[in-house]
Amino acid sequence: MNVTGLNVIKTMGCMAAVTFFTLYNTWDRYDYDYHWILAFLTFISTIATPLFFVVAGIMDARAEQDLRWQLTKIRNVVIVFLFWMTVYYLWEPYQRGYLIQPWFVFSFIVIYAFHPLVAWLSQHRLTFGFLVFTLLLFSYGYDLLAVLYPDVSLFRLEPQYRIWTWLLFYLTGQLLCEPLIENWLNRKSVTRAAAISLPFIYLFTWLYEQHFFFALFKADRNAFLLTGSQIYLLVVVLVVAASRVRFRRNVALKETVLATISKTMTGVYILHYSVFDLITALIPINSLAAKLTLLVVTFVASVLISRLILASSLLKKVITL
Repeated sequence: MNVTGLNVIKTMGCMAAVTFFTLYNTWDRYDYDYHWILAFLTFISTIATPLFFVVAGIMDARAEQDLRWQLTKIRNVVIVFLFWMTVYYLWEPYQRGYLIQPWFVFSFIVIYAFHPLVAWLSQHRLTFGFLVFTLLLFSYGYDLLAVLYPDVSLFRLEPQYRIWTWLLFYLTGQLLCEPLIENWLNRKSVTRAAAISLPFIYLFTWLYEQHFFFALFKADRNAFLLTGSQIYLLVVVLVVAASRVRFRRNVALKETVLATISKTMTGVYILHYSVFDLITALIPINSLAAKLTLLVVTFVASVLISRLILASSLLKKVITL
């Protein structure tokens, strides 16, 4: 994956996170699938959390990994979590984002604690691929059984606490950077096939969303729901399709904008909850236009605040993993 492609994926992750949260949290005041535009935006934004873990896997695979790197990653996760949890308890307007949740922190602690095993797997391609495939089958099987048998205690674990799902997406990101696989994925024919198949995969996933996700969302009275293994193929194909993105016009401007936004990815995931909460106190949500405006303003404000924080060598530690 080239730099531009990675920035595209990171920017999409930022936008998806803000879109999903914004539409989801205005449900009670303005039905999120009232208009086809809202239903469509909700649908495409469900990739937010899985995409974050795939990107993390890709970026970590490109880093020089040793014991010091491993301990630094664990320290960064703990610092970010403890700082924002402290802010959460001391400052009422602040709302915890995706990344400031116990399941998220625990997932990354597990990932980095066992990273020597990941490093070993990267040297054994077949074993690595088999593990990812096994995790996919297990994750999808558990998710399906959890829907079919909701009263069975074994399948009552909340989606966000199914750590194996996030491990699956993280390891997938690592596997995509394995030299032989990466070379194959960087072929023009492969990325073109992924781009062509993307609309059809979206259509297939749309049917799942319409007949499962929306129904469950309403049945649970707006209960929090993260889609996981069901959109695995969609997320992977999306990453592959973006791996060779190149601009033909206004290259410098477009790449600068993408790079600027992509650097704020972690910050946006953390801050958009609070930005949304502050803005909704000023903007009444009573129309489709108001909801879309709220979405855009929340995204732009989150990016700008994250950029300001990143400008400080001290403060950037609280939005950097």
